[in-house]
Order: sequence, then structure tokens, then C-alpha cells
Amino acid sequence: MDSPDRPTPGFVRWCTHAAVVIPALAVLLGLGVWLSVKFGTENLSTLPDQVARTISNEIRLPRALCAVIVGIDLAIAGVLLQAVMRNPLAAPNIIGVTAGAGLAATIVLVLLPSVTATLPDNHILRTNSGVILPAGAFIGALASGLVVYAISYRPGAGASPIRMVLAGIAITAMLTAFTTYLLIAYPDRNQAAIQWLSGSLNGRGWGEVHFVKWYSLGALLLVVPLIPALDALRLGDDAAKGLGVRVEFVRFAALALACLLAASAVSVGGNITFIGLIVPHMLRLMLGSKHALLIPAAALGGAVLLVYADLGARTVQKPQELPVGMITALLGGPYFIFLISTTRSIR
Repeated sequence: MDSPDRPTPGFVRWCTHAAVVIPALAVLLGLGVWLSVKFGTENLSTLPDQVARTISNEIRLPRALCAVIVGIDLAIAGVLLQAVMRNPLAAPNIIGVTAGAGLAATIVLVLLPSVTATLPDNHILRTNSGVILPAGAFIGALASGLVVYAISYRPGAGASPIRMVLAGIAITAMLTAFTTYLLIAYPDRNQAAIQWLSGSLNGRGWGEVHFVKWYSLGALLLVVPLIPALDALRLGDDAAKGLGVRVEFVRFAALALACLLAASAVSVGGNITFIGLIVPHMLRLMLGSKHALLIPAAALGGAVLLVYADLGARTVQKPQELPVGMITALLGGPYFIFLISTTRSIR
């Protein structure tokens, strides 16, 4: 029998894993950002110094930082959704966030050019054209997530996880149908929208970094006070209420923050899938379900995965660039199948 003042073997093993995993992820992230700046479709060593510095500082570095921010946002959104739904398969795309951003982005890319072409040069839609796409996608993503919550909410009972999943599936189907219609109806303008929908960080710069960083930072800071309540939700609603947790408030707050984080991510990166699913699940297997450790680990893991996926998208088939959403899908699809086949609690 263990002494009361002696750490249990499970606690020691948990601390050991944390001491290895967190620093390893941090090192991998730093290395990934450095590689992303050094390598790409152009060989910097063959270019003049000034041109090489411009490419590194104005193109590759902000793109790498976008990958870091988007990866963090998607992974933390996945952690929150899996906690409030008590479902290891929960991810941002199942609550309509990605579909809402996709429809809004398609509207901006397909319909807005014909509108702005008729406006004077000093009109706000022309002078701020660089932020219209991420802002529109952000609004669409956030709105669709809130609609899903409103549909699944019942007075006195709140929003149950199963209703949120079903409402998310329905909203996603409808929004995807509208998006598909716009792509078919405007074939001469749909190339940019198709690229965005496939998930891409191509062309992302400092403007996107500055646009998304404050939303992401604010949402991450608001997640911290919810950590004890998220741990309690794992025990079930009744047990959490017995511990003094305001279950419906916590569920709404966590869902709203997940929508905010996912909206920030997809407004910059487009339809990048599976990061919010596989990163939290893999790290939960290694580190357990304590959110005080899982959340920072998932943030690092999401950033690492997307930075390296984007690096692969830029270098695997040089000089042609692949959509990073395709890379994450190729990585996440097999893991998703493995997860379904090994998770006994799925009905």
C-alpha cells in the first residue's frame, strides 16, 4: 500500500510524460517555424540577399505564424468540443463552423468582385479589401455555430450534446449545398473559392496575422477560468452539478469559445480538417484528460502538425504547391478510421 505522502506510480508516470511531451513539442515547433522560413518553392541561396530577406520576412515568416495560430485555434477548439460533448470524435466541422465560413468566403470571393468593381476607389469595401475575406469568413463561422446552439437548446434542459451534433450535421448540409450552388452558378469566378475551400495558407501575410491574433489570444485567455469546470464535466452533468458547476453556462461558454477559435482559424486557413480531432485525442492518450495540461499540450501539438503539414504542402511537389487541407486530410483520415474502430463507447 502506498504511503499517503508518497506520489502514486500513476502520478509519477503522468509527470514523466508531461516533462517529455511538452518540451518535445516546443522544440519541434521552433524547428518547424525555422524550416518554414528557410525552405519553400524558391531556393533562397540562389537569390540576391535583399530579395531573400524579403521572401523570408514578408512571405514565409508570416505564413508560418499563421500556421501556428490556426493550428493552436483548431486544436483548442477540438479540446473544448470534446469536453462539452463528452465525445472523442467531436471537432469544429461537426457544429457547422467550417461550413458557415465556407459559404461566407465563397460569397466574398464569387459575388463581391462584381459589386466592388462599380464602387469608387475610396470606398471602404475597396480600401479594406484585404480584410474582407477573413472578416466575412469569421462572421459566417461564428454565426453558424451560434445557430446550431440555438436550434439544439431547450428551455430547462439546455443544449444536449446529441442535439448539437444533429443540428450541426443539418446546418452543415444546408450551408454546403448553398456553397456548391454558388460554385456551379459562377464557374468563371470560382477558382479562388475552390482553393480557399480546400484549405490553404498560400498568400497569407502579416495582415492575416494581425487580424486573427487578438481574437485567438482573447479566446485562449477566456478558456483558462473554465478548466476546472471542464474537468468536472467529464464526470457527467449530474456529478458536475453536485460539485457546484453551472453546467449549461459552462457548456455555452465553452461552445462559444470553440466557435470563436474555429472561426478565427478558418477565416485565415480555410477548410483545414482533422487537426481539432486527432491532436486532442492523441495527447489525451499520452497525458490523460486533465485540461490544465491537455490544453497547452494540444495548442503546441496543433501548431506543430499544421506547421509541418504546410511545409510539406510547399515542398513535396515544387514548384507547384499543394493545399495544406489535403495534407491534413491524408494524415487525419487513417487516424480517424483507427479511432472509430478502437473506441468502444461509440454507438
